Amino acid sequence: MQKRLQCILGILLAGVVSLLMMGQAAAADQGVGFEITPVQSSSQVDKRLSYFDLKLKPRQTQIVAVKIHNTASAPITINIGIAKATTNINGVVEYKHTNNRSANLPYDISKLVTTDEPQVKLAKGQIKTVKFQIKMPAQSYQGILAGGITFLKKATATDTKKAVAVNNQYAYTEAVILHGSKDLTTNQLTMNKIAVKQINGRNVINFPLVNHTAAYLNKVQTNIKIYHRGGSKVVYHQKLANGQMAPNSIYKLPLRTGEKALAAGKYTAVVKVTSKKQHWQFKQNFVITQGQADTLNKTAVLNQGPNWWLYIGIGLLLLLLIVLVIWYIRRKQKKIKALEKGDCKI
Repeated sequence: MQKRLQCILGILLAGVVSLLMMGQAAAADQGVGFEITPVQSSSQVDKRLSYFDLKLKPRQTQIVAVKIHNTASAPITINIGIAKATTNINGVVEYKHTNNRSANLPYDISKLVTTDEPQVKLAKGQIKTVKFQIKMPAQSYQGILAGGITFLKKATATDTKKAVAVNNQYAYTEAVILHGSKDLTTNQLTMNKIAVKQINGRNVINFPLVNHTAAYLNKVQTNIKIYHRGGSKVVYHQKLANGQMAPNSIYKLPLRTGEKALAAGKYTAVVKVTSKKQHWQFKQNFVITQGQADTLNKTAVLNQGPNWWLYIGIGLLLLLLIVLVIWYIRRKQKKIKALEKGDCKI
């Protein structure tokens, strides 16, 4: 009987979990509201990859396509954008329009891949195929050009109201890789001038790592140590792993200084970078001026530490209060004794 009851409870629990998962999946699908499916190209290098991995000749023109399916319960509008690959401050490759600069970029993929439909309107349940034209440059290049096609669902008035004035948007990105005459396996990495700045109210020391090569850097590990100029004691230390850099991109690697105020002074930084079997080390002197430190510390989120003057003031006030209470009690006792003596004389 007990085993049968356990079995029934297990079945009921599994059913509840399945319903919850189905509800979550339905909610997620309803939230995104559309799906994309790339149509595999005849020029695909690795057919196991879901994104466009193409090898084309100079001046060659190729048409690729992506199917968009409206899974929402209402008509939707999809905005389409094409951008080169960049590296953000978290060591993650992005395929969207940003202000991140490139370095020694052979060609900008966002100018080689175009579409006549930058915006697509889909009725409920409609599937539409959007075509993209890839026109290769006249001159060959080595390495790869990397970018992405972004499909962004335009927020409706209902979405905005549900999000309580938050612009609620959903997007998919389809990566596009265009191989040149030869893939590159060795990267040239340099480091630009170190600078101090602030990100979301936090002071950081910025180390701009520059990938000059038309090839990804994968499994990037960084190890930063900062010393006072001429000293041996580590002032700041940061280790990061599992980063990635896009081809010909700049990784503005931030060392977060924590909630301690930034101190002016002369410093030396030693930066070690590893990507699989490739290794680099950079050593650079830099200065944090008093003006820079004061400006950043004014707006930074800092742990000011205990306010000892406040504690001392409170302690003195308490001490004064205790003294006054003791004086009042003794004065009262003296009056009582005086009255008692007076009563005795009467």
